Amino acid sequence: MTFEPTLTRRNALRATTAATGAACTLALVGCTPSGAASPGTGSVPSEIPTGGTPYQVGKVSELPVGSTATGTANGVDVILFRPDETTVLAYTDICTHAGCKVAPNGEDFKCPCHGSLFKGADGTVISGPAKAALPRFGAAIDGEWITVSM
Repeated sequence: MTFEPTLTRRNALRATTAATGAACTLALVGCTPSGAASPGTGSVPSEIPTGGTPYQVGKVSELPVGSTATGTANGVDVILFRPDETTVLAYTDICTHAGCKVAPNGEDFKCPCHGSLFKGADGTVISGPAKAALPRFGAAIDGEWITVSM
């Protein structure tokens, strides 16, 4: 007697997920935690979105030039880098490799789960396993406040 499993939605989903993960690996592109291919590579910074509503995430005086920090804009956790007196950059704090929270690390950001390191200056990957740059948010210095737009 042989057993022939029937094709269920669950089995079809498992096969599709495995195939997508394999395709990402074979194509040597970055993959999101869901297994879908992500655009670009770790050497290309993501575009800075325009528009949205600005939210205050902290005071400029609390983020010296050349340093990194964390903040929250409209309930979304972000990481910040201040490259000079007039500029602040904001990124998601979610690692593009496996979805762990990325943390400030000097002038850069580091994922504590698997060791990926991202440049504070543009969010690109310095070392993996992450392959895709950190997605960015619009950020500005508005008087004494740092704002991030969502």
